[in-house]
Amino acid sequence: MKTASAQKIVDSTLETIRKRVPAYEELADKFGPLFVEKAKLRDGLIAHGSKVPAIDKGRLAQGVPVLVDEDLSPWAEDMKMATLSLLPVLEEVLSLDEEVVKPLREHMAETDNLVGLAQARIEGNWKHFENTSVELGIDQTTLLYISETVFAPVLCAMVDSMGESLSNVGWEHGHCPVCGSSPSISYLSPKEVTDLDQLVGGGGKKFLHCSLCGHDWRFKRNACVSCGNDENESREVFYMDDVKFERVEACHKCGKYCLNVDMRECEPYPHLDAVQLGLIHLDIYAHKKDLSPVTLTLWNSVE
Repeated sequence: MKTASAQKIVDSTLETIRKRVPAYEELADKFGPLFVEKAKLRDGLIAHGSKVPAIDKGRLAQGVPVLVDEDLSPWAEDMKMATLSLLPVLEEVLSLDEEVVKPLREHMAETDNLVGLAQARIEGNWKHFENTSVELGIDQTTLLYISETVFAPVLCAMVDSMGESLSNVGWEHGHCPVCGSSPSISYLSPKEVTDLDQLVGGGGKKFLHCSLCGHDWRFKRNACVSCGNDENESREVFYMDDVKFERVEACHKCGKYCLNVDMRECEPYPHLDAVQLGLIHLDIYAHKKDLSPVTLTLWNSVE
């Protein structure tokens, strides 16, 4: 969901997490600065004016996301800005050793290296991350997380700048039409106010939220995000402590699950990336049911 200021909604979401679940306060305090810095970058890039890629509706109709095979070098300066802002925060949050920090900084200071990592992430070229992690002496999963964190605000600003041209795209797949990534969370749309009589009602349309670029796209409400299964007998929705607006949508056919938030019950609306930090108990419950997440994140891999 789009907001006027990502930073304000991040602050609000983190504060709500601290108040509702005191056990998450330490986690919110540790990772909060990272969420805030990413949001500030996104807001700043949007205000400055992000470059927009061309949308090939023919390729989209064939199921090819916008950024696949796209030259990402026009966004290199934005990526460098994001690296300068986020890398110091990441180094502190992840407690990186100095012998890792120096070569990592030097590598990501080079434009070609940054663009190369971004291209590899979009194309799913995991071999590139494997080779780079060996070269830098850093864990591959850590390098991937750092790269995704740096690229995310740049891609989010790009998505926001694409505006109506993107919202009119028809897309029925469970992966993002912009960058091809899978969703980290889904939501049911807020109640709607009609222009004629100002009555509030409706809402409840299901949207998926991209784990990388933050794009939200409409998806069938009664289908599994991962495999498309729409059989009621093999799908399940569960929640904890009677908090029904935050839940897990599970598919026992493929063994995957995706978090879901019902925005009709939320005031104010949460930031869809930050809110996941406060839903780890749902991830743990899903793991106990032998389910695995549609998208692996830092939060749903917590043991």
